[in-house]
Amino acid sequence: MTIVKSVAVLTILAAIPLAAQAPQPRPPQTFTTYLQGQYANIKSNLIGSAEKMPAEHFSFRPSPDVRTYGELFGHTMEAQYSYCANVKGGQNPGAGKAFEKVTDKATIVQLVKDAFAYCDAAFAALTDATATEMITVGVAPNQRQVSRANQLTQLVVHGNEHYGNIVTYMRIKGIVPPSSAQ
Repeated sequence: MTIVKSVAVLTILAAIPLAAQAPQPRPPQTFTTYLQGQYANIKSNLIGSAEKMPAEHFSFRPSPDVRTYGELFGHTMEAQYSYCANVKGGQNPGAGKAFEKVTDKATIVQLVKDAFAYCDAAFAALTDATATEMITVGVAPNQRQVSRANQLTQLVVHGNEHYGNIVTYMRIKGIVPPSSAQ
């Protein structure tokens, strides 16, 4: 028994210097890495919200003059496709699809996942150098030059704006939103 106690004491004593070491400093956070982190948060919150709400509540609207739960996702993903198409420089795969008219939970959940999958590459490719590159957005005569980071920041801001609406709808229905469940 004394050998076991001796080994235990030696193990604890050997571990003390390891515990006393200072924690390693975190690497500096650039605007690009911050933006990528914010995108990961809104992605998790919106996908989680679409999955968590029961299907019968996708037509819920707390007041006649606001969007339904499902319409909030359709609107948000329409904008998301637009922002990412601007950054990626290609055709907008969501153009003309009227996502706000989609009412089926399974279809909306897939729509949200697909929109994020489309945007994942734009965020993954973002570097400090490419973030400030200017791109042309809009249609003449309303075209303008903006940075790639501008469009991706708008995506995060817009997504968070409507996530705030979604949280309210979930709370009204007695459901804890993903950001509060973490």
